[in-house]
This record gives sequence, structure tokens and C-alpha cells, in this order.
Amino acid sequence: MQTKAKHLEGMGLFAGVCLTSLATLMLQVSLTRIFSVALWHHFAFMVVSIAFLGFGASGTFLMIAPKIKERPMRPMLAKLALGLSVAGLTSYLCSNRIPFDPARLMWDRYQLVYLLGYYGVFAMPFFFSGLILALVYTHRAESVGRLYAWDLAGAALGCMGIFWIYSLAGGSGAILAVCLLAVLASLAFSSNGWRLNLVRWTWVAMLCLIMVTKPGFVNVNISPYKALMAALRYPDARLLETRWHAAGRLDIIESGAVRFAPGLSLEFRGSLPKQLGLCLDASRLNAVTRFNGNMDGITFTEFLPASLPYAVKEPGDVLIMEPMGGLDILAALYYGARKIVTTHSSPLVIKTMKTSLGPFSGNLYQGIVTSVAEQARSFLGRGRMHFDVIQLPLTDSVGAVSSGLYGLSEDYTLTVEAFQAYIGGLKPDGLFTATVYLLPPPRHEVRLVSLACSALEGMGAGHPERHLAAIRTWGAFTMLVKKSPFEPQEIQRIKDFCNRLRFDLVHYPNMTRAEANVYNRFPGPIYHDIIQKLLSPHDREAFYNEYLFDVRPVTDERPFFYHNFRMDKIASLYHAVGNKWQLFVEGGYLVHLIFLQALVVSLVMIALPLKKTGLPSSSWFLAYFGLIGIAFMFTEICLIQRFILFLARPVYAFSIVLFSVLFASAIGSYCSRKLAVTTSLPSPLKGGGGDRKPLLIKRLGRLPVLAIAPLLLIAYAFLLGRALDLAVGWPFWMRYVAAFFLILPLGFMMGMFFPVGVHTLRLSSRGTIPWAWCVNGCTSVIGSVLAVVIALGYGFKTVLCLAGLSYSLAIVALVFQNLSYHRYKGNPQ
Repeated sequence: MQTKAKHLEGMGLFAGVCLTSLATLMLQVSLTRIFSVALWHHFAFMVVSIAFLGFGASGTFLMIAPKIKERPMRPMLAKLALGLSVAGLTSYLCSNRIPFDPARLMWDRYQLVYLLGYYGVFAMPFFFSGLILALVYTHRAESVGRLYAWDLAGAALGCMGIFWIYSLAGGSGAILAVCLLAVLASLAFSSNGWRLNLVRWTWVAMLCLIMVTKPGFVNVNISPYKALMAALRYPDARLLETRWHAAGRLDIIESGAVRFAPGLSLEFRGSLPKQLGLCLDASRLNAVTRFNGNMDGITFTEFLPASLPYAVKEPGDVLIMEPMGGLDILAALYYGARKIVTTHSSPLVIKTMKTSLGPFSGNLYQGIVTSVAEQARSFLGRGRMHFDVIQLPLTDSVGAVSSGLYGLSEDYTLTVEAFQAYIGGLKPDGLFTATVYLLPPPRHEVRLVSLACSALEGMGAGHPERHLAAIRTWGAFTMLVKKSPFEPQEIQRIKDFCNRLRFDLVHYPNMTRAEANVYNRFPGPIYHDIIQKLLSPHDREAFYNEYLFDVRPVTDERPFFYHNFRMDKIASLYHAVGNKWQLFVEGGYLVHLIFLQALVVSLVMIALPLKKTGLPSSSWFLAYFGLIGIAFMFTEICLIQRFILFLARPVYAFSIVLFSVLFASAIGSYCSRKLAVTTSLPSPLKGGGGDRKPLLIKRLGRLPVLAIAPLLLIAYAFLLGRALDLAVGWPFWMRYVAAFFLILPLGFMMGMFFPVGVHTLRLSSRGTIPWAWCVNGCTSVIGSVLAVVIALGYGFKTVLCLAGLSYSLAIVALVFQNLSYHRYKGNPQ
């Protein structure tokens, strides 16, 4: 009976760890998604990243307040898990009341104070979660392999569970679900104590009541400067429907602000049909146009720059990427397209267009329109169809793009390899067209042309300028790429199109400077001049080096199309914008600020225990746990990026890759017991000095197994892309299975490092395990930010190689930690 009770007690501990980790990961993802809606993506990344340092703070707290470790573990864990539940909801509600708004940083000095408040309230739940795990690993260090495996398994389950919770309960509902999971963790740790149970069940009743009644105070408080809230401030505006998904939040609105016809010619004298707004994450404002099948109601599409390819040639088969509300589908229908295929990375858009918005849009996504729930590159990679026109439309509002809010967002639709896939998917005389907003000083427009030029050269085009044409309106820039060189009659049609609609020519083969800048005038033909320099093989490199912004073509290694800022041009840019610093509150520069914040806070937390405990006999363990924290995050982020394109659906790719890494690491952690030596070195004071050397050799002899991890990372850095290219045409389910098994060996090895390190500390310096936890938690945050910094400059392959280097150095540090302990035990003071 005692054995059975002990077994059940152990299972309760494992279940509590699993549920704690499950709740923590779901909370982290939920907060990132919610505040991508409430604020903006990169500010959500900043706040949640810094708040996650609460994990590291828990280790610091245990080091400077060691008496907490002397209390009975199970009741303490139960109370801390309940604290995690309360802190999760409290932090969310408090953040809704803190008046922080990134848009007001430019003029409101108190916003920095509010930002610190955000950091504080969001660090609370992660602090409780970290404290639970740190206590478990300290008290049960001999079982760390199994405990860490349950920890990772819980996080893996969280990757999958967040999908259906978001779909069922929405953003605030996901927070409440996390709180309920934390209560279950509390019960798993200990169900005893009537006072604690009274508090627990009262809290559960309160959570259930909030979940059922959905009071207004739990709704997400969205910045008034985001497109959704700005549109709802118009007279008689109203919110018609809101849908949540792991891919984001989708809102349907009726508002006078919804007038979506990018670059519409001023020659258009009519009025637009009624439109309803579509908002993704409260910021990407698009529109659905009322359509009843009558082409006379959509004549305005003839006046859009996106209609340029249809003026050059008659459309037959058309592919449109991410059409959102379907404006470009209407243009293709108006010009008589025979077959239209649309690709979507968000299944939420397709579902909404076919259900709620079906009658209003004339069931636009049915009939001759075939909707595919995958990215265009994956669809084209199967090589089943070729098209007369492939279109990359403009689907966002100008505000988000002009403010640089996508500086940290990877975009695999806008890389050299992507353009080569699009051009390769054309029929022999087919056209690829892309439209972006016209945003002086020229950045995105120029990079668009540089991508096309590089893609054409890579496909063997000796004179890419003969395959390119570009026009601009008062607010949009449209580029045409032809698989074969433009014919004279096609060039004449482009000129006629621009003359009729009063659009300006930017480039066509053998265009003269006098033909540019005619209707929508700048002081000079700046766009034409820049494009000519870019297309000239002799002037191109000098232009790239001297230009104020980074407009070089981006590849899949560095898929940051909207990241145009150059660190070496900061001073020049600062003077060019009139000595204003506000421009630098942007994704590309903000990541460096996040890194600096994380580094400073981490160093403080890691150094604090020195005042209490002094320098340990061997500090190699600090380097070891720091290096494996950085390496794990480097690898995790790179694998997610590598598989996004392969799995074709970014949201699912994130969950599947993260699940695979964590699940494989859980298996590796469980198997690490065979790698770790569980017997301490005998002390010479006890007469065991003669047996020390063989045991030390045995301990060190098992460490080379860990060297498989850096070797795998180097192999993945150079070979994984090729392997994925071979399988990109497989059915989705086969790709998901392939992704899991490709990740499995690397994840398995990664999962061994943490428990092996804890085993070593258990035998040499058990009291410093919380310190190791602090270092590992802090460097994990630093690693997640540093990976983005390095990828922006050098690409993800470099990040993977650095992950391999970090694991290699960690193995060296572990060897020195063992040798230091050997010397210390051999020469006791």
C-alpha cells in the first residue's frame, strides 16, 4: 500500500509539472496573440519577451531567499500553482487598464512608465510558473530527466491545444482556460487542506462565471490608433462580427472609412459600390465589395493599377495570392478570366468569405474561383498548373506599411526564390504582377524591382530590364514581370493604359527619362532614375552601398522584405528626417532595444545571488546553462522558419514544429538518465580517493554523445533546405509526418542537455540548481531576441551554425565543471 501511495504521489508531481508547463506555454502564446491585436506584433513580442524573464527571476528569488526550499514541497507547489492561476487573470486585467499605447510614445513621456508597468504585471504569472519548476528540479534533482520530460511534454501539448481553445473561446477565453489549467496543476500537486480547497473551488467558480457571462471588462482593449478602432469611430459605424483563430482575429465592420480601391485613377467619375471592412488583428483593413454578378456594378476595377496585366493581354488562367476581400478577383472577373485560383495562408478568411460574407460578395469564392488553403509557393511547387497571370495584390492599409510595423515580420512571398517560383509558374508569355503602396522615400518599391531583377538573372535572363515594366499612380506602385521579353505591341498597351488613366510610367524596355513623372509629379523622376541604376549591372552595387535604405534583394535566408533600415546609416537617416527619433520606434530597430533590455535585466538577475552566496567553487555551470539556453532558442526559432514554407500554412507550421521539437526533447530528456552518472565522486576524507579517477573517466566518457547535437545542427544548416525542397510537392499529411521525423533526432539530442547539467550540479553543488535555472531562463529570452537580430543581418543558416557552436562550448563547459569538482573534492578546504 505504501508503495502504491508513493507511486500515486509521484504521478501527481509529474502531472502537476505537465499541467504547469501546458498552462505557461498557452499563456505565453495567448498573450502574444492578444497583444498583437491590442497593440502591434512587434510590441507584443517585446512585452512578452521581457515579461518571460520572470522565469529567470524565480531562480534568483530562490537563491536569495533559500528558506522557501525548506518548506514542505507539495503544499507549497499547490499554493504556487493557484498563484499562477490568479496571476494569469490579474495580469491580463491589469494590462487592460494600463494606458500604454505605442503610438503615443512620440509625445507622451509617461508611456515609458506605463511600459514598465506592462513588464511588471506580465512577469507575475511567469514568476510563479518558474518558481514551481525550479523548486521541483531542486527537490527532485535525482528524477530531473523524467520531470523535465513531463515539463516539455506539457509545453508540446500546449502548442496543439491553443488552436481549438482560440476557436472556441476567443482571446480572453483562452486566458481563462489557462487559469483553469493552473488550478488543475494545483490539485495534482496536492488536494489536501480544506482552507486551500475552499479558496481553489471559489476561484474556479469565479472563473466559470466569467467564462459564461463574458463581462465587458475581460474584452481586449485595442489601441484607438489601430485601423479597426479608427474605422469604428466614423458615424453610424458598427462591428458586425468577430472571429478568433490561432492565426489571428478577424473583424467584419460597416463604416464610412471602408473605401478600398488602392491607386484608383482620378479619372474615375463614378462612386464605389458598398463595401464592408475586413480587419485582421485589428490593423490590416481590407474590404469586401458588394457584387451581384452584374459587371456594370464593378466598372471601377478598370481604373485600378492592378488591372494593368489585363490591359496587356487577355486573361485565361489567373492565380491571385492572398486576395482577402476579393477586389482583385472582381478585376479578373471583369476582364473575363476563364479560371481563377486563389491561395490563402489563413483559413479564417476563406471560411468567413464563404459563410458570413457569401451573400454580400455574390459568393465570390465559388463558381470559377477555386480557393486553396496554402501559400502560393507550395501550390506552384507541385507544378500541376501554369497561369497567364499571377498576381500579388495590395491587401493592407497604407498606415501599417508606412510606419514600418512589418520590419520584424518574415515574408516568404517576397523573396528571390519566391519570385522565381512565380515566374516559373507562368505560361511562356505569362505575366507576374505585384503592387505596393507608393511611399517616398522609395524603399519597398525599389526592393520589389531588385527582387524581380535578381530572380530573372538567377533564371538565366541576360537582360532582365527587357522582362520588366513598372508604373505608379498617386498612391501605388505596380510592377509587371514577363517570362519572355516584352514585345513592342505590349509596351504600347502599357503606355496607352497609363495615358488613359493618367498614371505615370516608371520603366519599360528602352524608356526615355522624359516619359517619366508626367501626371503625378515629383520634383524629378526619382523612381525612374533609381530603377535605372538598379537595373544597370555597372551601377547596381554602388547604388546599394550608397542608398540610405537597405533595398538589396532578400532571400529565404533573410526573408525580411519590410526591414529596410541600415544600422550603418542611422546618423544619416536621423539627419535626413529632421533630427526626429520617432522613426526609430520601428520593428527593425526595436529588436535591438529589446535585446538591450533583456541583456541588462538578465545580467542583474544573474548577478544578484553573488551578494548572498558569493562566488561558487566552480562557475562553469553558469556558462553551461547559459549556452544551452541560447542554443535551444536559436534552434527552435530557425526550425520554425525553415518549416513555415515547407508546411505551407504558417500557423500550423508554428504549432507542428514547436510540438515536434518539444516532444522529441521530452523523449531525449527521459532517456538522458542513461547518460548521466548518478553516483558522486568519493571523497578522499572518507577513504575513497583511490576510486575517484575511474569514476571521473566514466562520467566524462559519456559526454561525447552530446556532441551529436552540434554535428546535426551543422548538417541541418546546409542540408535541410535541400531535403525539404524534394518533398515540397507531397500531400499535407505526408509533409507533417516528414517534418516530425526530420526534427526528431535533433530534438531528441537537445532534450538531454538540461537534465545532464542538473545531474552534474546535484552531485557537486545542489544548492546552485535555482541559479542554473535563472541563467537558463534569462539566456533563453536573450537567445530568442538575438536569433532575430542575427537573422536580420546574416540569415537563419548563420543562426543554426551559432547554435551548434553554443552546444559545442556547452559540452566544453560541462567537462570543466566535472574537472573542477574533481579537483575541489580532491583538495577539500
